[in-house]
Amino acid sequence: MTGEPLAYSKKACQFVADQMDVADVLSLVTFDSQVKTVLAPSKVTHKDLIKQRIESIETGGTTNLSGGMVEGAQHVRKGKEDGMINRVILLSDGHANQGITDREKLFAIAKEYRSSGVGITTMGVGDGFDEELMEGIAEHGGGNFYYIDKADDIPSIFNQELQGLLSVVAQNVKLTITPSEVTHVVGIYGYQVEEQQGKPVIHAGDLYQNEVKSILVELAFHPHTQGEHNVLQLAWEYIDVTEGAQACSYQVDVAAEFTSDINLLNQMGNPEVEQQVQLTKSAKVIESAMAAFDDGDMEQGQTMLKLQADEMLQMSVAMNSPIMAEESAKLYKQLENFEYSSKKRKELHQEKYRRMKRK
Repeated sequence: MTGEPLAYSKKACQFVADQMDVADVLSLVTFDSQVKTVLAPSKVTHKDLIKQRIESIETGGTTNLSGGMVEGAQHVRKGKEDGMINRVILLSDGHANQGITDREKLFAIAKEYRSSGVGITTMGVGDGFDEELMEGIAEHGGGNFYYIDKADDIPSIFNQELQGLLSVVAQNVKLTITPSEVTHVVGIYGYQVEEQQGKPVIHAGDLYQNEVKSILVELAFHPHTQGEHNVLQLAWEYIDVTEGAQACSYQVDVAAEFTSDINLLNQMGNPEVEQQVQLTKSAKVIESAMAAFDDGDMEQGQTMLKLQADEMLQMSVAMNSPIMAEESAKLYKQLENFEYSSKKRKELHQEKYRRMKRK
């Protein structure tokens, strides 16, 4: 990292130090061809000294992303305590070209740290980083992914992440879905899914105060008799950190009403659910359009985005939905004076990520 990205990154790290207090622990690791601990894990007592250390960081060469991630995560894990928010923020403007470079291995490392209670958030700066890699690390690491277009956006993005961490009310949120014998889970959208004892398990990371996490589940059913039938059981597990650290769990049965009444079947579904489905669909369309662009088929990719924008606009009118109108407008804007580039790909990738999370 060099130039403006480095200068703004240092300012962002100094901002983080300013927001922390003497009960917090901060460490800082840099990684290029070498991995270096600039600030060993310590209480935030001498902020001026910490900011001087941050200011001393200089431009490096290659990107040993795996080394930096592991070094930072190890610092956090060693100092981990119950009730504390344990998070690594991985910031990079380049590709992982030294150390471990295989995506799946990096994802496995992030998953291991998440399982031990250390979350990893990633931030990609500029147009030189690998967006699939950085998003994947965040997904497997139980954190958030951010695309930072301009260097001067870095402090505000850090602020967004930090304010979230300061308002965490539950950690290690896990959802286990148990379908009935006549229910089949076709797809789960928005989060990484693991199979445990034949059941889908979703690791949803930390929950912030007043945050709503949206998980979309697509189901298929065997024939049922008319009436209400249980189709799923949801089991939540999490650590309540509002007062100390308390392990909590609860279960809820989900029922569905089955009917052969054609009038009922033709009624519009729940507007909020329909909206969530459409956002997820648009994320999948963006993903497919990006694949077309990557293959050199500019016309096909743009046509896919245009048709999806049109559909969302029509839906916004039918549902009187300002959200659908806004999402449609964002797709139309992406198509203005369209020129596919690394920057445009990252913009589309960020749109896909945001919509898949239904944020």
